[in-house]
Amino acid sequence: MTENMTELQNNLAEEVTARAESAQMMREEAFTDHFSEYLMEYGEVDQIETTAWRDKNLGAKIDGSSFDDDHETVTLVISMWKECGVLSNDDFSTINITNSEIDSAIKRVKKFFTLCMDGKLPGNRIDVGSPAYDIAKTIWELKDELTTVRIIVATNGVTKPREGETDEIHGKNIQILIWDGNRLLSHLQNTARKGISIDFNEYGGPIKCVKQESSSGKYDTYLAFVSGNVLADLYGIHKTRLLEKNVRVFLSQRVNVNKGIRDTIRNEPDMFCAYNNGITVYAESIDFVDRGESIVDLSIVNDFQIVNGGQTTASLYHTRKKQRVELNDIQVQMKLMVIHDAEVIEGEERLSDILVPKIGKFSNTQNRIQMSDLSANDKPHPEIFAISKNSVAPDPTGGTKTSYWFYEKSRGAWNETRNLESNTQAQRKSWDAKYPRSQRFDKGLFSKVWFAHLGKPNVVSLGPQKCFARFHTTFLAERVKEETDWPKFFRKTVGLLLIWKAVEKEVGIKTRTGEFQRFRQNITAYTIALFSHKTDHKIDFEILWRKQQVPEDMMDYLMEISNYVHEHIIRTPDNISIVTEYCKKEDCWKALLKRTVPNPPPSLKKYINKSEKKMSVGKDVDEENIQFCIQKGDDAWGALASYLKQRDFGTPKARSQCGNMARILKGGRSPSKTLAYSCRQAWENAISSYSWKP
Repeated sequence: MTENMTELQNNLAEEVTARAESAQMMREEAFTDHFSEYLMEYGEVDQIETTAWRDKNLGAKIDGSSFDDDHETVTLVISMWKECGVLSNDDFSTINITNSEIDSAIKRVKKFFTLCMDGKLPGNRIDVGSPAYDIAKTIWELKDELTTVRIIVATNGVTKPREGETDEIHGKNIQILIWDGNRLLSHLQNTARKGISIDFNEYGGPIKCVKQESSSGKYDTYLAFVSGNVLADLYGIHKTRLLEKNVRVFLSQRVNVNKGIRDTIRNEPDMFCAYNNGITVYAESIDFVDRGESIVDLSIVNDFQIVNGGQTTASLYHTRKKQRVELNDIQVQMKLMVIHDAEVIEGEERLSDILVPKIGKFSNTQNRIQMSDLSANDKPHPEIFAISKNSVAPDPTGGTKTSYWFYEKSRGAWNETRNLESNTQAQRKSWDAKYPRSQRFDKGLFSKVWFAHLGKPNVVSLGPQKCFARFHTTFLAERVKEETDWPKFFRKTVGLLLIWKAVEKEVGIKTRTGEFQRFRQNITAYTIALFSHKTDHKIDFEILWRKQQVPEDMMDYLMEISNYVHEHIIRTPDNISIVTEYCKKEDCWKALLKRTVPNPPPSLKKYINKSEKKMSVGKDVDEENIQFCIQKGDDAWGALASYLKQRDFGTPKARSQCGNMARILKGGRSPSKTLAYSCRQAWENAISSYSWKP
């Protein structure tokens, strides 16, 4: 076993041990929890719900699960955790997983799925409080819609090479993926993960392109037209993996079909190319035949990544699938960029890491959903990283202990820095005391604590990738423009981290004792959001920074309201059966705010900073509300105002605002962000509460 594998195994053992102890969970469950972060970061899934359940008599087991956004694919995870390294003092060469062990694990997951499809689970075999209950129930309810089951076997051991495996159960396509130590190590060593290679020979033949070389020689541009069927086929096979650019850039695209694109596909397919902006693609390299005079036949594209036009691609797929619309007459213009990374900027940074996010930013788009630039080198991430390495955290004991909160702006930075700065066991021990594992936070957690605080727990529930995508392009972007005091911002972030970690730990204990029906991440996010709302976002986080812990009276109130959160999220509406899916809806948050929840106790007044300024999530939200109102039109707002007035629905103020919106739009003016926000709330409330049908 290589030295790198030994190091990886050791790191996994330490991570799992720390997580198991802090959250009071079994090590295998902690392993699933930790390994899921890798699976999300490397694009296997958007979000995984830890779903530890097994029945030895039935021969069924499941450790994690996830549905894709259109509920056509379910991912089922089974973990195979082996005690190793610092936990067993074993030689790492002995930590092998045999093929028979892998086969047994796969068999147990298949058994779980089969029992669900047969309607034998959940039954009385799964406790109603377990996430496995919701998953089993949902698989049964979606048995006709499901097309694919992805089984991921996750293990810290090492397996022998295996060929790709597929199967079929109840007419569903079964795909088997093995994630072992070797595969994880390969991805960690190659942080610029290779993307998808597309061979157009498999999709009807090479595509004719016009080539244009840049005057600087840094990149080449290829212009072409791709058929709608080809793009739909590509999306059908690869789904959202087409919409990522390694671990640094993730495109958060909704799969719901855009109405304008859909209508063009259905009603004017021959005009699609005229109306649509097309797609912009990044590639690492390509294979082609040069026909001369700047004309090439493009055959293979390595690392095919759509950096703009994801909505177009998804819409073609969904319209063809759900509306049974033929795409034979549709052509989509494609601009393909091949960036030559021989050009190096600022030492070790690849040119593509600089240009690809900018290409996505500056490309024209058909709707207001923008790509998310998640480069670790974009401002303010380097600034916060530097602050984290140099801001000494106060010793909560009142002593002289020196420690820091380490911001891991890119995956593996904590371990990499640790290895570079500590060569001996004594140095490593000293480094760990200085930068404790418990005081490390990555981009996902960074975004989750802030969006929870800002009243966006539904966005947090989408998972770290999508949450960070929104966080980076809205909230952080605004802070950069305002030239924020980053050291103060960092201390406030640590205050939020302290609250998140404390609440998450206590919620984990309550799930262990059966008081809560699990859903630790969702309860934590909604509890912090409700806490910030009830305290009017005015907690003085400098106090938490100085204390380096959450005061007992504050913690008591947090856990008191967590009971209301838990009770709220498990009571899902009739049309939503999965708790985690309900938590992704803004309606879940709005409904929680309407509940009667105790106000903060008087003792918390000493933590209130009356001069604290409430931060907004970002100007794009205001613009989104304005566009929402404009798109409805003055007639619709007039009709809504009359509807509410005739039935005495809503408040007089809301009815008046809808009437004002109608007059403003009829006069050709744009509404204010305040009016747009209020009117959008009135519109959505009219639909959900008063049976308003636009």
